[in-house]
Amino acid sequence: MIQKYLSNLLEYAKIHLGLKNEDTVYAMNKLAEKLQLDSVDEVAPDSETIKALDCPDTIVAPILAYALEKGLVEDGEEEFFTSEILDMLSPLPSKTIADFNEKYAVDPDDAFNMLYDLGVKNDYVKLSAIRKNKEWIAETTKNKLQITINLSKPEKNNKQVAKMRNVSAGYPKCMLCRENVGYVGQGRTRRNMRTVPLKLAGEDWFWQFSPYAYFYQHGIAINREHTPMALTAKTFDKILDFVDYAPQYFIGSNACLPIVGGSILAHEHFQGGKCTFPMFLAPEGKQMKTPVEGVSACVLDWYNNVILLKGKDKSAVAEMGKRILAEWVVYNDESVGVYAKTDAQHNALAPITQKTKDGYKLYMQLRNNRCNEEHPDGIFHAHKEYHNIKSESIGLIEAMGRFILPGRLDYQLKEVEKFLTGENTEIAENMSIHTDMINELIRVHGTALSKEQAHDVVVKKVEWVCERILENTAVFKDDEQGKLAFNRFLSVCGIEE
Repeated sequence: MIQKYLSNLLEYAKIHLGLKNEDTVYAMNKLAEKLQLDSVDEVAPDSETIKALDCPDTIVAPILAYALEKGLVEDGEEEFFTSEILDMLSPLPSKTIADFNEKYAVDPDDAFNMLYDLGVKNDYVKLSAIRKNKEWIAETTKNKLQITINLSKPEKNNKQVAKMRNVSAGYPKCMLCRENVGYVGQGRTRRNMRTVPLKLAGEDWFWQFSPYAYFYQHGIAINREHTPMALTAKTFDKILDFVDYAPQYFIGSNACLPIVGGSILAHEHFQGGKCTFPMFLAPEGKQMKTPVEGVSACVLDWYNNVILLKGKDKSAVAEMGKRILAEWVVYNDESVGVYAKTDAQHNALAPITQKTKDGYKLYMQLRNNRCNEEHPDGIFHAHKEYHNIKSESIGLIEAMGRFILPGRLDYQLKEVEKFLTGENTEIAENMSIHTDMINELIRVHGTALSKEQAHDVVVKKVEWVCERILENTAVFKDDEQGKLAFNRFLSVCGIEE
């Protein structure tokens, strides 16, 4: 049967990965070498079935099973094997870039769609894994938050963790560096990754899609040089250049500080893709004037503090963004506990931009990462009473209203529901993180709910917590004192009614 499986794989590569007929024998012999086969026979592939596939799982699975049975693949090394054989059949990086540029000259959206489709078809973008995520719209929330429980990214086994610990991180310097294309090591494989170059504000950057995407066509724009995350005046020129180059996408920069920033601060990068975040749909406040001609401003009716700038002139929008940044990084307001800097910098921004038929939109999220004794994990971070649901940094994506909750909740929330139906009566050690929430829900709802009622109660509780976490991140709270403080900062920036 291995001959049939290989014929199907080659047919898949012809249909979905651009393998040429002239390269088929060569590719078959490379696969035979990998599988330690002495000979290969031609077998008719299942062409019609293969045409309909949107990812390679069913094609690769029997070949992987064969390799495991023959001892050609170690337990825990499955992804390394599949990425290698799919990389053998994928176009080289140079061919990918040439094809991308050819399509881009006609339609930028088609070019990015092609690159994304290649990533899915050669299994760099883990479509079948992403589909495992639980996702819903939080209808009980003011701004219809998007909530996902992330089940796609697999946990590393002890053997892989040891490898990651024992290999020097000197090359590549980090997981975002351009040298990762085709790289294998440090417990990861990037054999089948393909990227395309970008030019942002005169600098060399590149674009790649995220293998475990948090939303559709989730991608990363990455500085070609390994340089730390930094929010400077030039950041606005870079992200606005990007939406000129890829107007179908949003792009945004995480704040460049711990707690309020993303997970990788060692390498400058932005995140973007095709997603209508709840923040983009938030009602706009009264339109206000700015000191920059042609640029208007308003405050979004959103959980944290967002100033929306709009204008047709890219350089003018960038100029107003730079003014707000210059004021915010040094701004203090003791009345609401905002301190720009103590022994370290605390005020930061997360700028996000879109291009529309009416011009440019630049969203300016005000962030601050200061801690104190009451909130050692961050005053404007998810407070401790919500850490059972989410304790990680609230970066760009969640601050825009799309929550990426840990996979453990898929099991744990089901166990919480059982307390409300009376099925569970004692809190096990692995559920102790939820003790306060369980006791509160029992006090309010009792222990005689139906399964459907219990599920509804727990889901609504999670949605409520996500709203409270976003409110925690607001530096100016949604009360009279906070609104006055926010208006004072707007005035400092020259934004007036």
